[in-house]
Amino acid sequence: MSIDHKLLQNYLDGKFPAEEADKVQLFLAEHWDDPEVLSLMDSHFDACRVEPSARDRKMLGAVRDRISGRQTAMRRSTRIWMSVAAAVALLVAVPASLRIGYRMHRDPDPVQWHEVSVPVAQTRAMDLPDGTHLVLNAGSRITWPESFTGGTRDIFLEGEVMANVSKDAEHPFVIHSGDVTVRVHGTSFEFRSFRGETQVQLMLLEGSVSLDVPSSEGSREVSLSPGDIAVFDREAGDVSLSRVSSGTFRPFTEGRSFSFYNTPLKDIAAELERCFGQRIVVADGSIADKRFLAFFTNGESLDEIIGLLAKNGNLKVSRSEDGIYLYGRR
Repeated sequence: MSIDHKLLQNYLDGKFPAEEADKVQLFLAEHWDDPEVLSLMDSHFDACRVEPSARDRKMLGAVRDRISGRQTAMRRSTRIWMSVAAAVALLVAVPASLRIGYRMHRDPDPVQWHEVSVPVAQTRAMDLPDGTHLVLNAGSRITWPESFTGGTRDIFLEGEVMANVSKDAEHPFVIHSGDVTVRVHGTSFEFRSFRGETQVQLMLLEGSVSLDVPSSEGSREVSLSPGDIAVFDREAGDVSLSRVSSGTFRPFTEGRSFSFYNTPLKDIAAELERCFGQRIVVADGSIADKRFLAFFTNGESLDEIIGLLAKNGNLKVSRSEDGIYLYGRR
């Protein structure tokens, strides 16, 4: 067994492409307890000189356990962790977590965290320990602590949520979702952020929120007022902020409504598939990034929505027993 020192350092610094990083992660998982690996890891982490906060220790203390495969039952719809690091690792890059997590693994600060996943074609309502009320849309996953004890109320989300956040000016409510963060002080909003989809969407109904998104300068903060909708395009790196009339927008909680703002067809297909539980395939690559501005707020059926998209987007629809297929018209 041997591993290149520079290769490991590049991995820890997040300089590896995904396919190469996977190989290093697999190596570490298989050889985590080997003396040479432990020695190399200790020397690299000592050189990092990271001074983690108490919150970092809570959030990242057991990343080593995550890498070594000690967390199980990953496919269950409801799960509980005694350390938050396993949940965080679902949404953030492992190399970034390791830098703090490995140093803290000998003295973790256990926190009980819960996770819920919502099946396709379903929604789920729930209340958090602070009284915040959430409705999660189909295909969503949320991770939250048994109690909020720090300076901020942090949760982790992949999916779509309608939130009514309990007001607490001294303890901001923060949603972490991959590369974006929503900061709240007590408000009502709808937020959608699915891994692998092009768009992140935040619609503010009441109160005040800000959306932090990655940019070439590091991070960009966009503040919203009631009636604003912010759309972040992950592929272009652009954020648009616009006003939406109350007559145009309806939350997904009201009769299975859909609002698409310059949204790629591939994202629309994924959203409809989750919510209706029927396979939808964009079979023609030339139309996958075709964008639509569309609102479906009257309880339209899947066939009605597909029909309107096809009419306005010049699409051809083919149906079979295993799903709906979309093509561009030649």
